[in-house]
Amino acid sequence: MKTTGYGLREAIKQHELRRDTGARAFNGSLKAFSDDEKESPLQVVQGFLKAERAIAKLQTAQARYNLLVIVEANGEKMTLSEAIKTIGGVARAEKMWRTATGPKPDRYNNEDERDPTKVVAKPTVTVNEAVKQATLAGKRAGALRAAIATANAKEVEIEDLDGSLFE
Repeated sequence: MKTTGYGLREAIKQHELRRDTGARAFNGSLKAFSDDEKESPLQVVQGFLKAERAIAKLQTAQARYNLLVIVEANGEKMTLSEAIKTIGGVARAEKMWRTATGPKPDRYNNEDERDPTKVVAKPTVTVNEAVKQATLAGKRAGALRAAIATANAKEVEIEDLDGSLFE
C-alpha cells in the first residue's frame, strides 16, 4: 500500500486515541448495575489490544518508511530516519549557542565573581562569535526541519501494509 509519513502519523494517533480510551474505560467496566449497558471488561481489553496491535504495525511501517525515504539537507544525503534522529542534537546545539550570547544576570548568585578578591571570570567566546555559531546551527536545524517536512509528504509503497489500519 502507498502512504506518506503524515498518513502514518495520523493513523497512529487515531489508534492511540482508541487505546487510551479503552484503558480509561477498563476500571468502569468492572462493575455495572443491572440496567447498565456497558462493554464487558473482556470486550474493553480486546479493543485495547486491537489498538495496541495496530499501533505496533503502523510504527513498524513508519520505521520502514523512514528508512526508505532519502532527504538532502546541508549538502548531505541521509535517510529520513537519520534526519529525524539528527535534528534534536542540532537544535540543542543552537540553543547552547544562543545561551552563550548573553545570559540573564542573576543578582543573587554571580558565578563570574569570586569574593573577597573580586576575581572576575572572562568569557571564552565573544558575543559576536556566539551569535554567528547560533545562526549557523539555526540554519542547519532549519534545513533539516524543511527536509523532514518535505520527505513526510512523499508517497512510498510499504509492502504488506493493511489499508484497514487507516480507518
